[in-house]
Amino acid sequence: MLLTPPRALPPNAHIAVLAAGSPSETDKIEAAARHLVQLGHRVTLAENIGSRHRNYLAAPDDERVEIVNRFLRSDEYDAFFFSRGGYGAMRILDRIDWEAIRRNPRPVVGFSDVTAIHQAMATHANVGGFHGPMMYPDFMAGLPDDRADWLWRALRGDAPLTWSFAHEDVLFEGADAEGTLFGGCLSITDALVGTPYDLWVEGGVWFWEDVGEPIYRIDRMLTHLRLSGRMQKIRGVIIGKLKDCGEEAELLRFLREFFEPFGIPVVRNLPFGHYGDNLLMPIGSPIQLSTRDLRMTITEPIVR
Repeated sequence: MLLTPPRALPPNAHIAVLAAGSPSETDKIEAAARHLVQLGHRVTLAENIGSRHRNYLAAPDDERVEIVNRFLRSDEYDAFFFSRGGYGAMRILDRIDWEAIRRNPRPVVGFSDVTAIHQAMATHANVGGFHGPMMYPDFMAGLPDDRADWLWRALRGDAPLTWSFAHEDVLFEGADAEGTLFGGCLSITDALVGTPYDLWVEGGVWFWEDVGEPIYRIDRMLTHLRLSGRMQKIRGVIIGKLKDCGEEAELLRFLREFFEPFGIPVVRNLPFGHYGDNLLMPIGSPIQLSTRDLRMTITEPIVR
C-alpha cells in the first residue's frame, strides 16, 4: 500500500502549528517558531496552544476540532506542524475533516500523540503523514544538522535519501527488506487496533517508539499485535529510541526474545522518539532496510 504523497514544501513556506492534544507553554512554542522563521518560513500558531482543559487537553474537544478543521480547510498554509504531543488527538478523530486533507494534501509533521492523526489520514484520506519533529522539544532546542538536512531535503522532494546506522544497533540480520514504511508511537498504534483508524501494512516495514512504558507494558502491546496475526506479515522492524522504558540490558534481552521467531531484519536506536532531535519517517513511502549495508533508504520522493 502506497499512500498519496502530499505536496512538496515550497521555499518560504507558511507553516501552521496546531494543538490537537495536550497544552503547551506558549513561550516555548514561540521560541521554536522563531527558529523556523529564521529559516525563511512564515509561522502561524493556533490560538489554543496555551489553553488548558482538564489539565491535559489544549481546550475542550469541540474547540480543538473546530480549530484543526479551520486550518485544514484553508488553502493558506503549506504544512501543518504540532506544538507537542501528550494526549487528546484520538478524542477528535471521528470529527476531523479528512476530506479537506484528501482535497489538498500537505505535509502533516509530528510524533507521539500525532500518530493517531497519521493513522487516520492513511485510513480515511489515503494520504501519508510524517512522523517527525514537533515544536517542543525538537525545534525549540534546534535540530542537529544531519536531521535538519534530512527533514528539509525530504519535504522538498529529494530522493533517494539514505540513513546509516551502527552494527551494534542490529538486533537481527536478514534479507534486505523492501516495502511500505508505516508506524509511529507503539501505545497509540495498539490503542487504535479494532477502530476505523487501525493502520497495518502487510508486507510493510514497521517502525515504532514510545516513552515511559515499563517493559511489561511494551511486552503486552507487542504481544497483542502478535496475537492479532499482524507481526507475522511484515518484512522488517525499525525501533527508535525508547525513553524511560526500563533498564537497558533487560529491555535489550526482551526485544531479542520477542522478535527472534519472525526471521526478519530488526534494527533499534534510530534517532526518532521522545528524546527529541527526531529523524523524519515518511509513512506510506517505499523503503529499503539493509542490515548488511547498515542503512535505511527512502527510495522515492515522499512529496510531489
